[in-house]
Amino acid sequence: MPERLLGLDVGTTAIKGIIFDLCGNILASASQPYGLLTPQPGWVEQSPDDLRKTVAQVIRAVLERLKPGDHIAAVSLSAQGGTTIPVDADGHPTYHAISWMDQRGSAQAECVRTLLGDEFVRTVTGWPLQSALPLQHIAWLRDTLPDCFARSRYFLFVNDFIGYWLTGERCMDPTNAGITQLMNIATGDWDERLLEVAGIRRDQLSPIRPCGVVIGHVTAAASAATGLVQGTPLVNGAHDQYCAAVGAGVVQPGQVLLSCGTAWVLLAVPETMEAGLASGMAVGRHAIEGRWGAIRSLGGVGRSLEWLLDILSDECSAPQDRDERLRSLDQAAARSTAGADGLLFYPLAGGHTATYGPTRGAFIGLTLTHGRGDLARAIMEGIAFELKWAVEEIQMAGVYVSELKMVGGAAKSVIWPRIVADIVDTRVTVLASGEAASRGAAILAGVGVGLFPDIAAGFAALKAPEEALLPDETNAARYAEIFAAYRRGARCEVV
Repeated sequence: MPERLLGLDVGTTAIKGIIFDLCGNILASASQPYGLLTPQPGWVEQSPDDLRKTVAQVIRAVLERLKPGDHIAAVSLSAQGGTTIPVDADGHPTYHAISWMDQRGSAQAECVRTLLGDEFVRTVTGWPLQSALPLQHIAWLRDTLPDCFARSRYFLFVNDFIGYWLTGERCMDPTNAGITQLMNIATGDWDERLLEVAGIRRDQLSPIRPCGVVIGHVTAAASAATGLVQGTPLVNGAHDQYCAAVGAGVVQPGQVLLSCGTAWVLLAVPETMEAGLASGMAVGRHAIEGRWGAIRSLGGVGRSLEWLLDILSDECSAPQDRDERLRSLDQAAARSTAGADGLLFYPLAGGHTATYGPTRGAFIGLTLTHGRGDLARAIMEGIAFELKWAVEEIQMAGVYVSELKMVGGAAKSVIWPRIVADIVDTRVTVLASGEAASRGAAILAGVGVGLFPDIAAGFAALKAPEEALLPDETNAARYAEIFAAYRRGARCEVV
């Protein structure tokens, strides 16, 4: 009976399930979006019931595409981090899931700042103090909805909420635990001082266990809901960026995951926890025991190209034509020359300073001779300049960068990976399959049930085809000059 591995990617706005064989071939995939709730300005929630329902629908859909006799040896999850789901003693939600994008906890963050201080929180948890993570979510529930808080026996997060529903076992992985601002990254355990500030006990959180170990087996009820065979092992997964790092092979110092969606996110592998903290990045434990990860976001820079696509499109264009229009714009950018004929672009909604919200961008040097390909290429180059700026700051702080492993929408471009390689002046490796997070979850699933001896062996077995791009010396020299002008422009506050 052929052994198969199911990697579930439970993201912020969609859930994807992919089944792999033991050579890394994708045998079946399915995805489905689910919504965000914004009941007040700055509030972002999700329905836990919709979350479970959508997971069940995706699992059923992907299983239906398997051949008879295929056997799911194990399942593992790649999950969004920092979303809080309070539940009662029976696992029923007592409130909506409070998203990692939610900003309601500003007063609670100020209280933490007064009690513990910013530096304590950053060095103990690895993440800078902010209003949008579970420490503040839980304190907000305590302060604002005391009845709901009192009914909440456990405080779960997306990974252990889904795991508990599938198996009846509560288990947290260290990569997701680190994003709660309740874990001490040095010890890898919940921190009593932070629990006290949140107003909860240790037994109200799931035990933390390593990534890649079996945490339970699919129950009869979960089997009926999902179509998975009762008793199928569920293996402890990881946060989506760390799962993508596993799936892309970002496991050694020098390797950096570059995840390119609406936000562009870097995940590096610092030599030590101390080096990661010194870099100013958000530091956590890697999915591989004994390794560290450090995350830095450039904010919503990817939205800049979507903006251009939207304003260049006919209002009557059908939604299904969007991918074709994007390919056409990409090809036009490829026909433009390095430097976009003297045109500079400063990105909207983000950059090396990691601004997420709306900001003012700019085209500098625009003339009547510039076409849509020049505009598109200037946007691609502007985002790559912001990336170079961030990479230089990371390296100056002591985190080595020798290779960018590029995944996500921009990695599918015919020209953008080449632009990144030339501007950052480093090797860029592009994965042929963009499903790094699901692939990483499948690798962890295989490790958990003994199909692979460790994550390195799992990656070697399930590795997707990839293409390595080295910087073009002529373009790199040209871009170095343009980058100097780009930085001068930024200092003049043209954005």
